[in-house]
Amino acid sequence: MEADVSARQHAIGRTLDSTPVSRRRKGAWGLAAAGIGLDGYDLFIMSVAGPLIVLDMGLDTWQKSLAVGAAVVGAVPGALFSGRLADRIGRQRMLKIDIVLFVVTAIASALSWNVWSLVTFRFFQGMAVGAEYPLSASMIAEVMPAKNRGKWMTGAFSFQALGMVGGAVIGFIILSIYPQEGAWRWMLLSGVVPAIIVAILRLRIPESPRWQANQGDLDQAEKDTEWLTGEFPHVTDEDRLFAATTGNEPQPQAGMRELLKPVWRRALLFTALPWFLMDIALYGVGLFTPSILMGLTNGSAATSDTQFIKDDIIATQQAAFTDVFLIVGFAINILLVERTGRIRLQLVGFLGMFLSLGVLAYTGKAGPEWLILLSFIAFNTMMNAGPNATTYLLPTEVYPTQLRATGHGIAAASGKVGAVIGTFFLPLATTWFGLSPSLAVIAVLALVGAMVTWFFRIETRGKVLDGTDQLAEEFSSGQLDDELPPPERRSP
Repeated sequence: MEADVSARQHAIGRTLDSTPVSRRRKGAWGLAAAGIGLDGYDLFIMSVAGPLIVLDMGLDTWQKSLAVGAAVVGAVPGALFSGRLADRIGRQRMLKIDIVLFVVTAIASALSWNVWSLVTFRFFQGMAVGAEYPLSASMIAEVMPAKNRGKWMTGAFSFQALGMVGGAVIGFIILSIYPQEGAWRWMLLSGVVPAIIVAILRLRIPESPRWQANQGDLDQAEKDTEWLTGEFPHVTDEDRLFAATTGNEPQPQAGMRELLKPVWRRALLFTALPWFLMDIALYGVGLFTPSILMGLTNGSAATSDTQFIKDDIIATQQAAFTDVFLIVGFAINILLVERTGRIRLQLVGFLGMFLSLGVLAYTGKAGPEWLILLSFIAFNTMMNAGPNATTYLLPTEVYPTQLRATGHGIAAASGKVGAVIGTFFLPLATTWFGLSPSLAVIAVLALVGAMVTWFFRIETRGKVLDGTDQLAEEFSSGQLDDELPPPERRSP
């Protein structure tokens, strides 16, 4: 009986890995990825709305950090607990719950009556945003084929850049039509419409067949595999051979405690630390891009509210232009991720972030505007060509199905802790020490990210999902090979 179950599980994974990408699989991919787009949209729309909220509510520096950063703080428990829940109750159910939470809290945030109500609603909206990372990553990794999984994962994460550019455009349009302090409410409300559309369409997403098979619901997993791929996962001699030779090997137990065992510690450090360091830079710089550009190019000595809004519009235009290169960075990653591997891209990306932020820190306000914009372009391009994409991808390939969402949730939560530091650090640090020294610190952290990547590197290019035995052997032996050979196929 156990051999039959193992053979059927293997057939489901083999079918998902080997069949062409159907229209339905693309649909599931797009709807899972849409949540990442909402994250990018929310990130940038808040960076545009932030200065207006400060002006409208009369916030001091600390209150500004709370208002702008509340969603980032909420993303930490959102990522952490949603990943664990997704491994317990399923990816599909959590994706539906999460998008409804986003809609409700976005509406409430736009209707906030003071800074504390705004902070509260934004915290819960941040939980919804943070949850999208392990949920979308696990679903996409488990329904897309092994051969080009890296491209599909990066393609999904590139929705973040599309969302950021969309946020910049909508923010600029709203400011142009309604150049008033209260425009921030319309900005926060603008994300509700696409979120409702995504919520309705997600009702059609089936559960991940790999997760269902792992839970023992083989009949439904086979039906959903056929619905997604157009091919029923019939058991073959290859599947029976797998079941006879390796199907009875012990599998890791689901839960956070499992990840603390020696066999998984290196994977935990490898996926969590680089994401932590990368998000300090992403949110510390990305969330305040218009404010940084205002400080470096337009100055900060506005003589009136009208002049302030004009400067904010100019900075928003400049930020929207530089944010186009976030998409360019993702395009580079999609082109190279299966050719050069994940580790090289992450290393080069971190080093590029270090150099571009170093230039900004060194030149400061004395730098010409073209050099400042070029540095932002280089930062956005290298970040998305490297660690912003690879830190999202790697946890899905390192961990098996039982631990995938949990492990990804821990890595994403670690990243959001970095985002909290970046979000709260930059406004306070620029007040205390100045903008250039603050950017210099973030540049050094990007360099540390490259060093951590190199030391704990695990190359997963070409690896089929759930090759846990090979990875466990590599971790236990302490090998630090920068590229592991593709392991034998294991049960989904």
